[in-house]
Amino acid sequence: MEPYRLRKWRRKGTDGPFLYTCARPGRSYGPKGSISDSMVRQWVEHLPGFPNVTIISLLGRKPNGMSEYDFYSFCGEWENAIDKSNAFTFRKWLEERYPLVELIEHPTEDFKRIPKHLLQSISADVKKLLELGKTVVLVDSGGETRTRQVCNDLGLVEDTRK
Repeated sequence: MEPYRLRKWRRKGTDGPFLYTCARPGRSYGPKGSISDSMVRQWVEHLPGFPNVTIISLLGRKPNGMSEYDFYSFCGEWENAIDKSNAFTFRKWLEERYPLVELIEHPTEDFKRIPKHLLQSISADVKKLLELGKTVVLVDSGGETRTRQVCNDLGLVEDTRK
């Protein structure tokens, strides 16, 4: 089911605002293989708060240097034309289909700790958006490691209430 590993987070002792975390589009089908645009559409349309949602993407590179956007028909804004012959970005893909969905990219490396300066920048973006009452979904490849680093930095706890 998409979005895969969808979790809700909040400050301890509060009832919101909530931050959501999950895996990249199509991750429920495994860690490899191409992901169709229709699968990405399904993922986006099932995000909490859709269509008024802000996605903060932590997708960057795998340890072998492969882009975490190589699964898709689009690339990250941080990639250059040498990395991807199709320079159509995820932002452009979203804008054409879902103009109310906002995207912020903070590329990181899978299986590595987020550098302190970048973690502070990501956390500042999350705080600002939550203070504005926005629905925020934080995304990494598997929906656990890097997203959890951000939640820990913000002092959030998982909200397991239904």
